[in-house]
Amino acid sequence: MKELHVVLGAGQIGSLVAEQLLEKGHRVRVARRTPGGDARFENVSLDVRDADAVARAAEGATVVYNCTNPLYHQWNELLLPMVKGSAEGAAKAGARLVVLDNLYMYGDNSRMHEAQPTSPVSKKGKLREEAGEWLLSRNQTVAIGRAADFFGPRTPFAMFGERVFQRALAGRAVEVFGDLDQPHSYAYTVDVARALVTLGSRETRGVWMLPVNPTETTQQLLDRYSKALGVPVRTTHVPKWVLRTMGVFAKQLGETVEMIYQWEHPYVVDDSKFRAAFGFGATPWDEAIRATTDWAIGAFGRASFAA
Repeated sequence: MKELHVVLGAGQIGSLVAEQLLEKGHRVRVARRTPGGDARFENVSLDVRDADAVARAAEGATVVYNCTNPLYHQWNELLLPMVKGSAEGAAKAGARLVVLDNLYMYGDNSRMHEAQPTSPVSKKGKLREEAGEWLLSRNQTVAIGRAADFFGPRTPFAMFGERVFQRALAGRAVEVFGDLDQPHSYAYTVDVARALVTLGSRETRGVWMLPVNPTETTQQLLDRYSKALGVPVRTTHVPKWVLRTMGVFAKQLGETVEMIYQWEHPYVVDDSKFRAAFGFGATPWDEAIRATTDWAIGAFGRASFAA
């Protein structure tokens, strides 16, 4: 009989986790806030803050993957209730839990690893720290996968995702923040999903840094995009005060300001624990960039540039 795996969230990572689980031959149930969904999966609609609803969706499941994440301006209200509802629901169903997390809880970003104490320097970092501590304090089989900033196909919420390609392929300058010449680890979304599925395939516990390629600068990432796209990727720097001003009208942008520090100093992930435990790391840069830019050209077209 096929194992049932339940994915909470159908966004830029949850959808990839579901696809990879299906490829492995599992039954896959995807829970999302709104009705509908991909017909390849069993789809349910629920509020992950409701532990009983999560438990019903996860009845008979081997693993529950929490890939949900509220919009920045909703974190104060929703983040902890979503984390707790999903964990309590998985526990009631007797399923193991794998949680997608980020790196906001680390104040020193120069070498982030599993044994590093948390020391958040932002409101959102403190919330992530609280959520992680709560999860790890439970008598529950929980694996937390902490991922660097995303790049890859279909990444509408990535700092250097869809908006970069839309502007570059239209011949417009890409809006950037912080210092492009600082080293910054980036995680390929396909690798993030593969790593979460791997954590779910064994009774893993605790915190795991998810795979990244050798760290380069953000400028080097943009140069890779430019080469693969075949168009120049010009940039224009957006100061923090502009974001604060825009944030008066667009709350999501306003909430971005406190996170810009991550692009002002070295931001390096040490994924050696994961590589040693599971025998694989990140998709090589060239392969990951090519898949990403091939998708972007298909999605947004290629502009014509004067010689």
